[in-house]
Amino acid sequence: QQYKQQDKEQRSGTYTGGGYLLKPGGRCEGSMSDPFESIGKMLRSVLQSSKAGVSIDSLQSEYRSLCGESIPLKKLGYSELEDFLQSIPSVVRLEYRMGELKCFAAVCRETAHIAELVARQKSSKKSGHSQVVNCRMRFKPSNPYMLNMRPRSSLRQPSAGDAYKWPSHFPTHGGNRGCSASGDYSVYDVELVRRRITQLLEKYCSGLWMSKISEVYSKMFNQTLHPQVLTDLEQWTYICEVEKPSSNNRADRLVYPPLPPKPSIVPRSGIKNSPPTPPTNSSVVSAEVRQRIKELLSMYSLGVWAHALPKLFMDTYKTPFPENVLDNLSLLMDMWTVEYPIPHDKSKVMEYDGSVPVEDNLIITVKTQSQGPPSYLHVVGAEIPPRLVLPSEHYPSVLVTEAKSSNTVTIRYVGENYSNAQQYLEDAMCSFYSQDSNHHPLSNPVVGQLVAVRGEDGDELVRAQVMEIRAPNKVKVYYVDHGFSLETSGINLLELHQDFLSLPFQATNVRLAGLETFSSHPLVLSSLEKLAVGKILLMETLEPCQQIDMPVAVLYDTSEDDDININSACLKTLQDNTMNNPLTLNVAYQDVCVTNVCANGIIYCQLPSRGTARLSKLLEKTEAFFTTQRTSESLVSRPFSGKFCLARHKGKWSRVEITNMFNHRVLEILFIDMGIPATLEVTDLREIPPLLVKDFTIIPPQAIKCRLADLKVPEGDWSPEAVLWMKEAVMGSADCKMKILKLDEHKAEQLVYTHLFIGAESLELDKSINHQLTQSELWQKLATQTNNTICISNALCYVHLILLLFFQPGQNMDVFVPVACHPGYFVLQPWQDLHKLMVLMGEMILYYNQLCKTNTTTHVQRGDVCAARIEKNWHRVQVRGILSNGLVSVYELDHGKREQVHRNLIQPLIEEFRQLPFQAVTAQLAGMTQHQWTEEASILFRNHVEKRALVAQVESVQEVSEVNDELWGRRLTVYLVDTATEDKDLWIHTILADMDSEMSSAA
Repeated sequence: QQYKQQDKEQRSGTYTGGGYLLKPGGRCEGSMSDPFESIGKMLRSVLQSSKAGVSIDSLQSEYRSLCGESIPLKKLGYSELEDFLQSIPSVVRLEYRMGELKCFAAVCRETAHIAELVARQKSSKKSGHSQVVNCRMRFKPSNPYMLNMRPRSSLRQPSAGDAYKWPSHFPTHGGNRGCSASGDYSVYDVELVRRRITQLLEKYCSGLWMSKISEVYSKMFNQTLHPQVLTDLEQWTYICEVEKPSSNNRADRLVYPPLPPKPSIVPRSGIKNSPPTPPTNSSVVSAEVRQRIKELLSMYSLGVWAHALPKLFMDTYKTPFPENVLDNLSLLMDMWTVEYPIPHDKSKVMEYDGSVPVEDNLIITVKTQSQGPPSYLHVVGAEIPPRLVLPSEHYPSVLVTEAKSSNTVTIRYVGENYSNAQQYLEDAMCSFYSQDSNHHPLSNPVVGQLVAVRGEDGDELVRAQVMEIRAPNKVKVYYVDHGFSLETSGINLLELHQDFLSLPFQATNVRLAGLETFSSHPLVLSSLEKLAVGKILLMETLEPCQQIDMPVAVLYDTSEDDDININSACLKTLQDNTMNNPLTLNVAYQDVCVTNVCANGIIYCQLPSRGTARLSKLLEKTEAFFTTQRTSESLVSRPFSGKFCLARHKGKWSRVEITNMFNHRVLEILFIDMGIPATLEVTDLREIPPLLVKDFTIIPPQAIKCRLADLKVPEGDWSPEAVLWMKEAVMGSADCKMKILKLDEHKAEQLVYTHLFIGAESLELDKSINHQLTQSELWQKLATQTNNTICISNALCYVHLILLLFFQPGQNMDVFVPVACHPGYFVLQPWQDLHKLMVLMGEMILYYNQLCKTNTTTHVQRGDVCAARIEKNWHRVQVRGILSNGLVSVYELDHGKREQVHRNLIQPLIEEFRQLPFQAVTAQLAGMTQHQWTEEASILFRNHVEKRALVAQVESVQEVSEVNDELWGRRLTVYLVDTATEDKDLWIHTILADMDSEMSSAA
C-alpha cells in the first residue's frame, strides 16, 4: 500500500481559485525536528482529507492505509498516541466532539499565508469580489512513460562539495553525445549515417516508426545503427522531421522526410503566406451561405474533404453549394482552414480514389480563433502579450470561469507556472499604481483597449479589456486573466503600463469534445454551469493540438470516488427518458430480451419501448448510409473516453461509448444498448452520420442493468461455466418475462432486482429462473466451480524471456523507475525498450480480452509464468502463491510490482508474447554504506526516483544464488542521476548522504 502515497496526496490536497495546491505537510518553521518531519507530512495528509476530523481511535489505521505501516511511536520515544500528537501542535489539533477525541489538521503560518493569497480569484457572480474556490481532486493517472524529456546519458560529475567521491574507475565522458545501452562510447561517422538516413526515408516517404529505424537500417546497410543516432535525429531537421511527443498514451513517434514547401495557392494554418486576393463583387459569398458552411463544418470537428463539401451541403440544406467557392478557396479564409491531411506525402490521399485530383484532396475545417484575449475582441492601441504556452501534463488542473457555449469554455490553468506568475504580476501592479506618479486615470477609454482596473475595494488591480462604454460613466470590461466580464465605474480604469504586457493572458478558451452539435443547447449550458463553472477540474487535451489552435478538451471532476466525465454528463442530459419503458415494482413486462450475462451476476435486458423502436429505425438508416458511402471517410480519428460513436456487433452497426483508452490504437467500448463490453482497435469505430446525430443522442441507452433477485453471487464471481450455462438458459428466448422486485436508486447507475420467467404461463415466483437455479444442484456446482479447463505446465520453457543484457561497471543506462521501496530495493526498466513494452501490452489487451469471451479458466501453480489482467491491462507475471479465496499472488515481470488477482483473470502466455525480454530489473543504490533504511530516507528516495526517467550508472552486477524476485538471478548496484536540469546533474545518493549527515549532527 505504500504505492498509494501519490494518489492519496492528490485526494487530500486543497485546490483554490488562485491556483495553488496546498500540498499536505507544508513545513512550519521550527515546528518539528527533522526526524519527525516526514511523519508529520503523512499525518497532515491524513487529517486534511477529512474536514470532520479523524477519530483518534482510527487514526493509526488511516495512517497505515497511506504509508503501509503504523506511526512508529516507540521509535519516536512515546508509548501513547495521544502524547505524541500533543507534542506536535503545529500538525495536529485535538478536540473533543460529541464525547469523542478527534484530530484535525492544524493551520500553520505557511499555509495560512497561502490561503490568504489565493483568495484573490474573482467571480462574476459576486460583483468581482475575491472568493476562495475549494476542490479536492484525485490524481488521474496517465501513461507514466509519456514524459516531456528523456534522461540524458552524458553525466556531469558531482561537485567537490558533494557527499560522495567520484569513483576513479568510472569514465568521465561529456559533451552532447550519449552512450549506447551496451556501454559503447565510440563515436559514429555522422556524415555517413546522415546520408544513409536520407536514403532510408526516401524509401519510407510516408514516415517510419522510430522503434523500427534501427531494424530497417541494419537490413538496408548491413550495419548496426549506433543508439545515439535515435537521440540525434531530432536535431537533424534538414534531413528528417521527428513527430513531437504526444499526450495520448503513445510511446513511439514517427520520423518523416523534411516537409516540402507548401504551394502558395493553398495557405496552411500557421504558415505565413501573402494575403489572398480580395474577392470581387461577383465572388462575394452571402452571409446566409457563410453561416450554413460554418454550421456544417462545426459538425465535423476534424474537418471535411473539400471534394465532398458540395454534396454534403446539398444533402443538409437542399440547396446547391456555390460553384465559385472551391475554385477560389481564399474567399473564406477568414472562417476556415485548408490543409493537406498528410503534408509530407500529398499523393497518399489518391489511394482512396485515383479519379479525384490531388488538389481536391484537402481538408477544410472551421478556423479557430486563438490570437488575442479570450474575449475574442480585437486589441486596440497596445502590444498583444505573447501566446499562452499550454502545460505539458496530460491532465493539467484548470479552473473553469465561464461557459458561453461548449465551443467557448473559458478556463485558467492552475499550477506553479501559471498561478504564481499571475500573482507576481498583480502584486507588481499594486505596487506600481500605488505611487501617485504612476496613477493615470483613463479619461477616454476605447472599446478593445487593454487597461488596468482597480477593484471596488481599492486594494486589487488586474488587467482587463474594455468591452463596452455605458452611461453614465460605466464601462463593461473583460478580466483577461480571470475569464469573465463585469461592469465597473470609469474612475477605476487606469492606463496599462507596457511592462505588464509581458505575461500571456491567463484566461483562455477551449472547446469541449463531442458537444459540437449541441454547443448552445440550454440543457448543455445549464449542465456546464452546474458541473463545471467555478470548479477546478482536470482537463485532457486531445491530439492533435498545436499551440496556435483552440484546444479540444475533455473535463473530469475527480473530487468524488467516481470520476465524472463532464463532456459525457452534458451529452446525457439531452436524452429523452420518456422514450424508455417506465419501471414499476411488481409489474410484469412481456417480450424481454436478455442481451448479456456478466460473471459478477449483472444481467442486461431490453424492454419494448418507444426508444427501442426508434433506435431500430435509425440503425437501419445507418446501414443504408454506410452502404452508399465509403465507411473509411467516417473513421474516428480523435477518440476519447466518453465519446459516442458506432461499432459493428454481429455484423450490424450499433451505438457504443468509449470507456477506456489503452493507447493510441487500442480502446475499450461498451455497446450501450446491449450492455456488452468489448476491446477494439480504433479503426473498428465509425462516426455517427451527421444527419442522425441529434436523433441518436436523445435516445437513452436501451440496456437495463439487472440482478436476479434472491440469487447469490459467490465471492470471486460466477465461474465461466456458470456464465455460459446462464447465457444458454436466458438469452435468445422468444418468450421471456420480467417482474421487478426492487429498484436500487442509490447507485450511480440504476440497478433493477428482478425475477425472470422463461416460457412460463404463471408469474408465481417458484416458476422463475431465480427459483429454479437456487434449487438446482447442477447450478450450485457450476456457480462455485473454480477448477480449470486449461493448464499451464510448470515445465514451460522461458529461457528466451530472460533479459540478456550483460551489464558492465561504468556503463550508463537511460532507465525508468516504476517501483522504489527504499534505496536497497527498487526496479529499473531500460528506457530504450519501453516503446516495445507499450506495443506488446496493446497486443495482449486485444488478444486476451477476446479470449476471455470463450469462458475458460486456467489452472496455475507457484512459479508459472503467465498473463494476468490487472485493473484494465494485461501483464506478464510469475505466480508467487495460490490463496484459498480464489486469488493468486503474482509478480509483474515487466513492472516489478506484486499484485493479487482472481484466478479467472489468468491465461497462458502464448509464444507471441514471450519474445520481448522481461523489463523489470531489480537494483540497489550505490554509494551508500548502510543496509537499514529509515522511513524518512525511504520516503525521500521514493519522491526523487519513483515514476521518473533517470540515468543509471552501473557499479556492479551481483549474481543472486537464491532466485526470489530476480527471476533471472541478477541484481544491479547502480548510481541514479536526475539529468532533468540543464546546469547540474542530481546524484541521488548525495541527497541521502546529506540527510544522514544532518540527522547525525542533530543527534
